[in-house]
Amino acid sequence: MKILKWAAILLLVVFPLAAVSGYFIVLRTDAYQALGEFVKSSSEIRERVGDRPNMRLHFFGYSVRVSGPGGSAEFSASLEGSNGSGELYAKLVKRGDWQIESLSLDGQQIQTATIKPSFPCSGQSEDLHRR
Repeated sequence: MKILKWAAILLLVVFPLAAVSGYFIVLRTDAYQALGEFVKSSSEIRERVGDRPNMRLHFFGYSVRVSGPGGSAEFSASLEGSNGSGELYAKLVKRGDWQIESLSLDGQQIQTATIKPSFPCSGQSEDLHRR
């Protein structure tokens, strides 16, 4: 009976807290911030959804792996602008700076370029994965 009690605590308290914490940590990664900057500055995205595109990460729509100067990230998010909305999917790689490997909005490719975060990277290792 004691094992069932601990299993219930894990399932009902610990795992949901870990999932919510992971989500909010990912929102603060340099990869997600850099993608957000690119989305706001992309003329092609503004043409499709309008001005002031707002990106909302799906709750389990991320995978971020970083170790030193290298890493990778994938994001699935909803985009909403003044003229419409869409589903965004992005793959980024880190080779010193974050680079968008592929980016699509509603299944259609978006032109990408190297993006540089406007804040210093800590160099710490991170391994966050939800999918």
